[in-house]
Amino acid sequence: MSILARIKANGGEVIRDEWRMILRPGCLKPDAIAWLQQPRIRAALHAEIWPLAPDWEERAAIREFDGGQDRETAEREAYREVLVRALP
Repeated sequence: MSILARIKANGGEVIRDEWRMILRPGCLKPDAIAWLQQPRIRAALHAEIWPLAPDWEERAAIREFDGGQDRETAEREAYREVLVRALP
């Protein structure tokens, strides 16, 4: 069962707002929420709800560390870049 399916089965919801994820926990128990906050699980969920997330993360990191952009700018510009690259 996918991570998103597990969340939905417990009355929760994940909303994607551009590159950000918003969790509406519904009836998720605190231990389930703690599990979802693990970086590995969070990354897998992000990729599940937005397949371009791994590419976005890579582009944002390059912009921040190699390009010297602050994190907010790097994430925003990487989002735009990934969307443009995904166009047919």
